Amino acid sequence: MLNNNPFKRKSVWIYCLLSILCVLVIFAIVMVIIVGPTNFIDECLELFACANKQTWVFLVAGSKGWDNYRHQADVSHAYQTLLKNGIPVNRIIVMMTDDVAFDPKNPYRGELFNHPNGSDVYQGVQVDYKGEDVNSEHFLNVLNGNKAAMINLGSGRVIESNHRDNIFVYFVGHGTSGILAFPENYLYADELNNALESMYSDHKFNSMLLYVESCRSGSLFDGILSESNKIFAVTAAGPRESSWSIYCIGEDEIPDVCLGDEFSCTWIEDQTNLGILYPSHVNELVEKRTVLNHFNYIRTSVKLSNVMPYGDFSVGQNKLSAYIGKSSEVFSKYSYQNNDIPSFNKHNGTNMFSYKFSKNTYKPYQTKGQHNGKNNTMKPSFIYNSNMRKIMDRTFKTILQSVIKQLPGFIGHIDELKEFPNNLPLNVFPCYRQTLDHITTNCFSLPKNIYSLNEVHIFFNLCTRVIDSEWKSEEFYNMFEQVVHNEVRTAEIEVVGG
Repeated sequence: MLNNNPFKRKSVWIYCLLSILCVLVIFAIVMVIIVGPTNFIDECLELFACANKQTWVFLVAGSKGWDNYRHQADVSHAYQTLLKNGIPVNRIIVMMTDDVAFDPKNPYRGELFNHPNGSDVYQGVQVDYKGEDVNSEHFLNVLNGNKAAMINLGSGRVIESNHRDNIFVYFVGHGTSGILAFPENYLYADELNNALESMYSDHKFNSMLLYVESCRSGSLFDGILSESNKIFAVTAAGPRESSWSIYCIGEDEIPDVCLGDEFSCTWIEDQTNLGILYPSHVNELVEKRTVLNHFNYIRTSVKLSNVMPYGDFSVGQNKLSAYIGKSSEVFSKYSYQNNDIPSFNKHNGTNMFSYKFSKNTYKPYQTKGQHNGKNNTMKPSFIYNSNMRKIMDRTFKTILQSVIKQLPGFIGHIDELKEFPNNLPLNVFPCYRQTLDHITTNCFSLPKNIYSLNEVHIFFNLCTRVIDSEWKSEEFYNMFEQVVHNEVRTAEIEVVGG
C-alpha cells in the first residue's frame, strides 16, 4: 500500500494540471471569440508586461479665419498642456486650418495667445492637417484609424489605437442642432455616432473621452450616445443653448477678436494652474482625480452655459490622467497668477486688463456684428456679413413659407418650427442632410456662412414633422427641390431686373 502512494500523488498532480490546462484552453477560446485572435495576443502581451496601454489624443479646431482666432488658440494651448502632461508627441494629432498665427491682422506674427496675460501657445505646435484638409470626412477617417484614406494628405497620421488604449478627442468650433461645422462642410450627429459605434464594435479603444465646445453641442449626444459603450462626452453647452467666447478685444461693443472660449479655457487653465490653485495637495490631486471630478469642476466654473455630460458614466470613474496625462511639473510656464484668472460671474460683463491685450468681454459665438447700433463706421467685412445675412434670412423665410403652404396641417406652425428642437431622432438626419445640401448646392454655401447655423435647425423641425406625417420622403424631397429652384429663379430675375 505504501509503495502506491507516490504513484497516486503523481496521478493527482497530473489530473490537476490537465484540469487547469483545460480551463485555460476554454478561456482562450472564449477570449478569441470575444476579442479576436489579434487582440487576444495583445491581451496576453499586456498580462505579461510586454505591452502597455497608450493614450491617443485628437485636437481639432473646426473653423478658419481671423474672426475665429480663439479656436486655434484653444487647440494650441491644449496641445502644449497635454505635451507637458506627458502625452508623447507621436500620439497627438492636430487638425486646424492654421491660418491665424500668420494672418496679416495678427499684431504678434507667428504667435497665438489664449489669455490676456499668457505666453505664446503656438510655438512648437505640430499641425497634421491644415487648410483644405480640415473637413468632416478627414476628421472621421483620422478618428477611425483609416490610414489608407489619408495617404498624401497632411502628415497622413491617424489614431492607430487598439482595445487596450484610451482616446481623448477635443473639438472646438461652431455648431448647431445636430451639427459640428467645418469650413467647407458639416459633420452630422448621426455620422459621428455611427463612427463611434463602429469603433466600439471593432474594439478600437478601451475607453474614450470627448470634450466638445460649440453652440448646441449637447444636441450631438443627447438621447443619441450609448450609455454602455465606454464613451463619455462632455459638452460646453446644452442642446438648445450657446457656448461663449472670452478675453475679447476691440472697439466699442464689437470685438475684433477673442482669445479663448469659456469652457475650453476653464479645463485647460485648470491643468496649467494646478500648482497655483491647489498648492498643498497638487500631487495627490493629479494622482487621484477622476474624469467626473474634472467635469464637476468645469461645470461649476463655467457660468455662461450649462456644461453637460453624456454617454457611459462608468468612464467618469476612471482617472483623468488616463486621457490627458499628468504633469511632472507643479508649475507651468503657461500658468497665471490667481488674480489674473478671470471670474466668470457677469453675463456680458467687461473687465479691464493692463496687459498685452487690454479688454476682456464675454460674447456668444454667433452674435458678432449684431451690436451695430453703436458703431457708425462698420468695417467692410461687417457690411458684407450684414448683406449676406439679409439674403439668407429672406431665402430661409421664402423657402419655409412656400413649403408650409403645400404641407396640410402645417400652416400656422412656423413659430414652432423656429424653436430649437428638444430631441433629435436619428431617423430624421437623412432628410435634414438632404435639405441642407440642396440649399448649399443651389443657393449659397451654408458651411461657409456661419450665421446660417442660427437658422438651419428649422429644417430639422420641418423634416421631423414630415416624417411624423403621412407624407412620403420622396414626395417631400421633390417638392422641396422645386421650391428651392423657384426661389433661385426669383432671385436671378431680381438681380437682372435690378
